[in-house]
Amino acid sequence: MKAVCFDLDDTLGRYASDFSAFVALVRNELGLHQCDMNAFTRLVSTELEQDGHLTFELVLRRVLERLQQRPPSDLADLASGAVAAYAADYRPLPGAAELLARLDASGVKLALLTNGPDDMQRAALEALGLAGHFRAVLVSGDRDVAARKPAPRMFSLACTALEVVPEDVVMVGDDLDADMAGALEYGLGAIHVGRLDGPLPRGASQARDLAEVGRLLAQPSTMSS
Repeated sequence: MKAVCFDLDDTLGRYASDFSAFVALVRNELGLHQCDMNAFTRLVSTELEQDGHLTFELVLRRVLERLQQRPPSDLADLASGAVAAYAADYRPLPGAAELLARLDASGVKLALLTNGPDDMQRAALEALGLAGHFRAVLVSGDRDVAARKPAPRMFSLACTALEVVPEDVVMVGDDLDADMAGALEYGLGAIHVGRLDGPLPRGASQARDLAEVGRLLAQPSTMSS
């Protein structure tokens, strides 16, 4: 094994607060007090999952457009403040720092592949203090990426950045479609971490936590699947 790609959300870290409360705060900052909270949450969630270049400011602009509301003049500052608040409550999952440090020290090339707004995901990664372990950080919202897992482009860019072939790479993540199926389709190995919410794709391995991920990666047979 020459390289490992990691997902971010619910793999290495997690937003530790109530996301609905975060969205409510954003709604209030925008002055949309009369907007139904459930409807606003659905709009934000939908825009957060859009393909292509994406920032949190762009998410809010699109939400306001759909609500036929004029963006405030300080929208950029509002979005920046919201991203900072989000990152302040982002926490590493147990074993994340230890696993990355061990792989990095052993010479394994590491990359991060994550879906979401570029500014939000990078701020969350910085909050974890783990960015220095990765030779490549690929965020779907980045202008130069502009593709969401399971799109082959994400895995292709990772292999190119790490200077490895797919057969020498393992993808570690929690999403059966975006992480597991996408990686396997492109020719990578795959290890699912966390609780399963569906059948494990053929060829993927299962780990309960990051400590078990480390044990699986240490096995010579990891890549054989």
